[in-house]
Amino acid sequence: MEQTPDAPWIRDAEINGFGEPDPVKCPVCRRECDTIYMDRYGDVFGCENCIIKTDAWFWAEDQKEDRDET
Repeated sequence: MEQTPDAPWIRDAEINGFGEPDPVKCPVCRRECDTIYMDRYGDVFGCENCIIKTDAWFWAEDQKEDRDET
């Protein structure tokens, strides 16, 4: 049984390394990520690996307790 050669563009892609793109890395923690979080001015402040989501009311209560301790 004879094998059919690949099309030239497939052969070129295999030779030149075209395929899966390099993974995106967070500019803050340098880990691979899928989501980058930015503020409204376009400044990056993290990714899903280095950002912690918390409830605003719990955060405000923690801040109040920290101020009361000092």
